[in-house]
Amino acid sequence: MDEKQLQRAMNLISIAGTAKSMCINAMNQAEKGDVASARETLKEAKKTLHEAHNVQTKWMTDEMNGEKVEKSIMLIHSQDHFISADIMMTVAEKVINLHEEVLQLKKEQINE
Repeated sequence: MDEKQLQRAMNLISIAGTAKSMCINAMNQAEKGDVASARETLKEAKKTLHEAHNVQTKWMTDEMNGEKVEKSIMLIHSQDHFISADIMMTVAEKVINLHEEVLQLKKEQINE
């Protein structure tokens, strides 16, 4: 893998990893009852994941335009990070929604 491809892979891993960590932080915030902060963190995570998507799209576009892209473990590893961050985004959204619902039900139960 040449230096340019290695740099792209590392960049994708880094950005996707950041997005994934932000999703986990958002779920932790929701678990503590701070749904508003969790939603804001998730919104920022989506922006970060979009950056990763841009890296991936540029990489694929360059390959379609004739740039040789070596299929390597590092390339596969970077794609794994990207897709796991994308999946974590979906999970985090669901978890935050569930925590919000539980909080609402607890409030209703207290008011009865």
